[in-house]
Amino acid sequence: MFEKVLIAEDHQTNSRAVAKTIQDLDIPVFDYVYYCDDAYTRIKKEFSSGKPYDLLITDISFIEDHRPQRLKNGIDLIKAARELHPALKVIIFSVEGRPSLIKSYFAALQINGFVQKGRLDAIELEQAVRVIAKGQNFISPRIREQISPSNSHQFTNYDLTVISLLAAGMQLKEIPAKLSELKITPNGMSSMEKRLNHMKTVLDFKKNEQLIAFCKDMGII
Repeated sequence: MFEKVLIAEDHQTNSRAVAKTIQDLDIPVFDYVYYCDDAYTRIKKEFSSGKPYDLLITDISFIEDHRPQRLKNGIDLIKAARELHPALKVIIFSVEGRPSLIKSYFAALQINGFVQKGRLDAIELEQAVRVIAKGQNFISPRIREQISPSNSHQFTNYDLTVISLLAAGMQLKEIPAKLSELKITPNGMSSMEKRLNHMKTVLDFKKNEQLIAFCKDMGII
């Protein structure tokens, strides 16, 4: 079982509820913070002391307030924490419910568990901690049931090239010529738009800008 856990959650009620679950598991040391920057500071301090945290439990969305933050959300926090402390185990505790996006968290961020906030979240969080302590991954059952090849997306080199060109500021109508120049096929406008629309449908986005932002956040472009 884990010896030292950090909880990053900006809602006090949720934070205390998670802390109670951790306490019930007889984990001797657990701390909770309300800001991502504070979480990273704690992780860095304890890592430097030679007594690092074993597990980070973090939400994804954090409400902005009067305190400016360098790390804006849980994704920023996970990336920064893992860069410092690669062995740190991570559970995302979030209301997010899109299976394809959750699957991407495991692929791109290498998280160890995802627990969806809801009616049974305390039970599932306890299960997640126990499972991850044994070296396995955990996903809330109702999310796991929805993850299948039909609602997931594996980014191809073609996908990433098109998205990277859009992210670099190239207009959609200019990309077919660039693909042709790079000898990348298919390079027709129709094929490219169909592929972009497929990615947006699977990931539940409406705009190309959302797709670009997602890929940047996940570190794949």
